[in-house]
Amino acid sequence: MAPARSIPAMRLLPAVAVLSLLLSACGQAPAPAAPAATAPPPAPVANDPAKAVLDASQRFGQLRSFHATLHMQGPRTLQATMEFVAPDRYRLQTDDGVQTIIGDTFFLQRAGEVRQVPVPPGLLAQWRSPLPADATAADLQVEALGEERVDGQLARRYRVRHASAAPDGMLYWINAAGLPVRIERQGQTQGNAFTATVDYTRFDDPALHIEVP
Repeated sequence: MAPARSIPAMRLLPAVAVLSLLLSACGQAPAPAAPAATAPPPAPVANDPAKAVLDASQRFGQLRSFHATLHMQGPRTLQATMEFVAPDRYRLQTDDGVQTIIGDTFFLQRAGEVRQVPVPPGLLAQWRSPLPADATAADLQVEALGEERVDGQLARRYRVRHASAAPDGMLYWINAAGLPVRIERQGQTQGNAFTATVDYTRFDDPALHIEVP
């Protein structure tokens, strides 16, 4: 893999962990891992957009499992899926095949062989929280944009701006259960603009399992 450069502005998008592995040739890497939330978040508050978004991020960070589908448009089109099973198992599916990360080990599968590659501790842990774990309502500018359907379910849509994000921020859809079901953000990699959209499903699905390759 090519050496990576840190892009702190990416910290707001959990899918950037996927991008950093899939697009390592672009020199991308996530920021240092943030501690996971430990206290159960309160119920979402519909009339307080910033609190609703923070609560959704914290709830997401406490899920035991989920499935994510990434679509990226930019210098090249990329589609991938990611599955997570607590506490530390991730499975990526790309055009190049399946890759598995368990704890601090990346199981690189290529040409019928599996090679174990160490990764920095907690490399993917921070991406269980769509917002920085230390974010507060005062750090955010959140605009409620009404409701629309995402894959058939009604969701509240927000534009979220944070000091570590691009000026346009990101779009954030929250379902009736107070969980993010879609996140979209625009950014740049090596001077080229991209749009990345992540859809989340299968929250706490007991059927999701990730085994050692």
